Amino acid sequence: MTKLVVVILAAGESRRFKEAGYSLPKPLLRLKNPKGEEGRMIDHLVAEFPDWLFASVIVALPKGTSPGTLGSRIMYIEHTTGQADSAYQIVKTLPDNNNVILLDCDMILNIKDILLLIEMIKIYDVSIAVAETFDPNSSRVDQIPFPTRFVEKENISQYGIVGARCFKNAKLLTHALKKTLERCEEKHVEPYLSLAINYYPGIKFAHLITEYVDLGTPQRIKEAGWEIL
Repeated sequence: MTKLVVVILAAGESRRFKEAGYSLPKPLLRLKNPKGEEGRMIDHLVAEFPDWLFASVIVALPKGTSPGTLGSRIMYIEHTTGQADSAYQIVKTLPDNNNVILLDCDMILNIKDILLLIEMIKIYDVSIAVAETFDPNSSRVDQIPFPTRFVEKENISQYGIVGARCFKNAKLLTHALKKTLERCEEKHVEPYLSLAINYYPGIKFAHLITEYVDLGTPQRIKEAGWEIL
């Protein structure tokens, strides 16, 4: 039986937050949203999803951090070379035919957009969320709604990937991530998820969204009307 597994990638080094003086890893920072609701960044993200929707949720955290209320849904990452590496360490442990959605810990999407991405992999092989953005650090697609090229920090279009990528098959995703790690090691570059999508076979669908909360830097948290506690 095919099941959906949600993987929340939260094992990065949080460099921009460290430079701003925050010692905790980014996903564990306590935030208050405009509604006055308080909790860790990762708690705000997990709270968006109804309990009935997913077979399992796995949160990738740096080894040595406290899971708090997340309990058994944690997979600790001792060492990672980047996004694709963290994803690979988790996805390779999943049953081959699982559907997988990879989420960034610092990007909160509207649940209706997440549900649409999940529905789209009943038709297509990959579905991703994109938004029009001028951010030079954004991952990008070449076109919508059916992109054929996925890049990192290259201005090939106005459409940037925003926090969510859904894949029909865990085994194929594992192969794509492994190939990305091999190629990036050869070129001595960081392995981003955007590059891995190029190695996943089939038709990809890009869903254009307009509503999301970007918590990727201290400045963006402030701009979104949130507060670091």
